[in-house]
Amino acid sequence: MELFEQIVEFIFSSAYWYLTFASIVVVLLENKNPVRTVAWVLLLLFLPYFGLLLYIVFGRSFKRQSRLSRKMHSQLTHLINTTRTHDTSANDSLIATYQPLIKLLQKTTKTPLSANHKVDIYTDGQTLLTDMLKDIESAKHHIHAEYYIIESDETGDAFKNALIKKAQEGVKVRLIYDDLGSWRLKRSSIREMKKAGIRLFSFFKIRFPFFTTKLNYRNHRKIVIIDGKIGYLGGFNIADRYTKGLQWGIWRDTHIRVQGNAVINLQNIFRTDWSYMTKKVFRNDAYFPISSTGNNYFMQIVGSGPDMDWQTIMQGYLHAIMNAKHYIYIQTPYFLPNESIANAIEMAALRGVDVQLMIPFRSDERIAFEASISYMENILKSGVKVLQYQKGFIHSKTMVIDGELSVVGTANMDLRSFEQNFEVNAFIYNTQKAQELTQIFILDAKSCKKLSYWRWKRRPMHRKVLQALARLLSPAL
Repeated sequence: MELFEQIVEFIFSSAYWYLTFASIVVVLLENKNPVRTVAWVLLLLFLPYFGLLLYIVFGRSFKRQSRLSRKMHSQLTHLINTTRTHDTSANDSLIATYQPLIKLLQKTTKTPLSANHKVDIYTDGQTLLTDMLKDIESAKHHIHAEYYIIESDETGDAFKNALIKKAQEGVKVRLIYDDLGSWRLKRSSIREMKKAGIRLFSFFKIRFPFFTTKLNYRNHRKIVIIDGKIGYLGGFNIADRYTKGLQWGIWRDTHIRVQGNAVINLQNIFRTDWSYMTKKVFRNDAYFPISSTGNNYFMQIVGSGPDMDWQTIMQGYLHAIMNAKHYIYIQTPYFLPNESIANAIEMAALRGVDVQLMIPFRSDERIAFEASISYMENILKSGVKVLQYQKGFIHSKTMVIDGELSVVGTANMDLRSFEQNFEVNAFIYNTQKAQELTQIFILDAKSCKKLSYWRWKRRPMHRKVLQALARLLSPAL
């Protein structure tokens, strides 16, 4: 018996050290940031078992090949390259100014600049839900939806019932929901939607013991596409707090409704995610109609995620911040920037650009909130105006540059959105929409309290310790 126990212990120990040193080799070969590489190696060597578990869940790189066969990836790339798009060769001085950014986003995502759009901005969840349900009711051919959070509450039921009604009328309805974010979506609701003919899949189903390879990579997108002509994206999910607010204040968010050719690019993002889930590709031109609203709005809808070669949304942010001349207004619920973004923001303020950063005064995620505050020292010292929203919780993810460029989407200004989540943002090259978002920012600023460097330095010691610990966890938040 003792010999058997020794053999089992030897096998277990050998397997553990084999996995540990194999993981160290993988970390070294990935050529990541040297600081992160050293951190993972030390964690694996000096934190037995737990360090290996942390690496399996949070440290492993994600590659497209693990989700798509080469053949399917080739098919999707070809389809994206040949998708019907509208001519955007109009001579526009604003487009000339932002040509380097446009080329960057096009090169890294194959997302062309598109023209002729109508863009509506929403800052109230109930108004958004009402208009979105009206558009769903008007659908004739298909409805595609993709959400990080769908809950079985009053808002979720209204959304579910609208989709069921259209599916029963013969409209093709496809739905992707994140398995972690939508944990409050009842199984009875899922069965009801399937029974009605809705095709739905959970993104990266979390089931023991296979959750370790998927837990860290979440689909954070919020997308609705109706007949390939109307698209929605932004910060609002499908749950009561997004439409009714919280007990301690309003839920302040930003979403956009797009009509025009950029919906084609949004459809391509959905089609790729759908192919990941089903291993099938839909090709019918009815999903990609050319549409024109007559408005001279130019935009790019850009997706990013750990399956891509480039951190496209982060690179777009970085380029825009580094080239700003007059002002940068940023709204984000979680400010956990990488070194490049933090340095770019600080440099912009130091060279005289009016940089204003709006974050929550109170958050729905305590650890992420405390980690955000830990980044404030150099931000404040450089001259960035940090505004803390007090009317409720600000969940908006927007950036406005010089009254010309505006960015609205799902990506927070944090490491998770840049590196680990599947996100989607709209880069809008239009002075009218940039000015509209600027005025929204100025109005929100009236409900904010300015965070001064002096007040930040004088925060209690227990908060400093908590924030330092929270910052260590920031890559996983």
